[in-house]
Amino acid sequence: MMDNKKGRAFHFLLSAHLAAAGILIAGAAQATDVGAQFVHYATAENIVFDRTAFSHPLTDGNPHAIVHVTQNWNPPGSSGTYNVSPIGVWYVDSEWTIASQYWSEIPVGAAFNVWVPPVDASTFVHTANVVNTNNNWTYIDYPLTNNNPDALLRVTHNWNPGGGNGLTHDRVVGVFYSSNASKWAIFNQDLSAMPIGVSFNVTVLPNEPTVSVHTATPANTIGNWTSIDHPLTNNNPDAIVSITQNWNPGGILLGTYNDHPIGVWYHNGISRWAIFNQDIAAMPEGASFNVSAPSLESAEFVHLADTVNTTAWATYVDHPLSNDNPHALLFVTQNWNPGGAGGVFNDHSIGVWYSDGLSRWTVVNQDSADIPVGASFNVSIPAVDASTFVHTASDGNTTGNSTIIDNPETNGNPDAIVHVTQNRNPSGVGGVINDHSIGVWYSVGAGKWAIFNQDIAAMPEGASFNVSIPAVDASTIVHTASVGSISGNSTVFHHPHSDGNPDAIVWVTQNWNPGGSGGVYNNHEIGVWYTGNDWSVFNQDDTPMPVGASFNITVVDPPFFSDGFESGDTSGWSVTTP
Repeated sequence: MMDNKKGRAFHFLLSAHLAAAGILIAGAAQATDVGAQFVHYATAENIVFDRTAFSHPLTDGNPHAIVHVTQNWNPPGSSGTYNVSPIGVWYVDSEWTIASQYWSEIPVGAAFNVWVPPVDASTFVHTANVVNTNNNWTYIDYPLTNNNPDALLRVTHNWNPGGGNGLTHDRVVGVFYSSNASKWAIFNQDLSAMPIGVSFNVTVLPNEPTVSVHTATPANTIGNWTSIDHPLTNNNPDAIVSITQNWNPGGILLGTYNDHPIGVWYHNGISRWAIFNQDIAAMPEGASFNVSAPSLESAEFVHLADTVNTTAWATYVDHPLSNDNPHALLFVTQNWNPGGAGGVFNDHSIGVWYSDGLSRWTVVNQDSADIPVGASFNVSIPAVDASTFVHTASDGNTTGNSTIIDNPETNGNPDAIVHVTQNRNPSGVGGVINDHSIGVWYSVGAGKWAIFNQDIAAMPEGASFNVSIPAVDASTIVHTASVGSISGNSTVFHHPHSDGNPDAIVWVTQNWNPGGSGGVYNNHEIGVWYTGNDWSVFNQDDTPMPVGASFNITVVDPPFFSDGFESGDTSGWSVTTP
């Protein structure tokens, strides 16, 4: 684990170095911190009858965390599992759990979209008391929502905020705006009295394209479900969708009740997400929901370590999707000669580390060796969805030099493409160093993929990895080194996006046994380099590439416009034509 004094000293050293170079960190583009979002799957290992425990650096050991959950029937568009009960969150044994409000058993396979928003003025805990509670509702008295009928709220029952004693609440809830009180309220859909002492996590959603109100209409509703038509979720089975029932959006006079446990599911037939009643009851026309989903923004680029952005063993990445965003997931592959020019070796295990002092992600050498000026890295910052997540080695998932990934997208799928990058401190919390060359392998016995240390060294508990499961499509291949492809320490691969293209951006992860068969170790740090006609995977230490070594490879073309205007924003152009 990184020594805190060492970390603070490095923050100071790099900050001073940047200041001396005239770099003003506070003025750089920054991402909007939306917190951590991920999918939690209930398994036999994490279920204790009516609750399922999840682990995350922002919530472990933190009874004051704000957590929101939405039931997800079929991430990512696969078969689904019903859980016919309202849900809430409960802090027990130093971790947060998702609990069935009916005290019914959580079924194995139940899935939940989890959102841990940033702790700021938009998040708080509301507790019903004798002053703010009347009949079946409890008024929220908060500056961001008072006199604001257009506010959109996300609400989750919290059994015991702060980790103390609490109250269960076996009712379906929603929010409504009282024009008389000029306040929003949380209410019981079945009109039963709101109990004094019950608490709720509340987040006031931002006024952004990621947030909307969905209303069930005859055109979008069939049986117990209503389909969502939104560009962030259409054709996106990996979207992480969060919902709260809203009785009267905009403070309209009359609203619609829907006293049923709800969830979301992806309809493959129409390529859209839908909100559904878990008990199969018909979805009433007019039922409305506050809906949020992460942005689809992503980025792929080459990062060059230079004298300004590099100090000692770290080189900081300056990008708006990762700046001031400790929850960003970065995937990194060393690139010896981007654009086919230059060439700098960095024969060290690499990872990523978030610097709180700089509010930046950095690429680091795990052994703390200096990163050489001129070293280059292909960097991917994918959109937040169910196909990207952090895996942390624990006592329950680690054996010897391997830690097992338990995810429906990869379980039982030996042909999955898996990319991993070591993450010293996911969400900017904690930090365990694993200074070893890594790869992935498929355990036929377990029917699961695992991350492993190539040198057979024990995998340390707490080591974390960013994991991406890209779709198996035209951008992905598995390359196996053969006598014909190997030249010394490298193996050439062919791909239509990279052949003859020195500007292609390539990500590589070592794959011990593609398809679950065979298995060849390559205990060396790798990178990619452009040979003049093709790209190759190479061993940084110049060791010969072994026949049979395999690699998961994803290739993307660089943005069409290198000046950043590919988004369609022409405001910075000197001349435009109709």
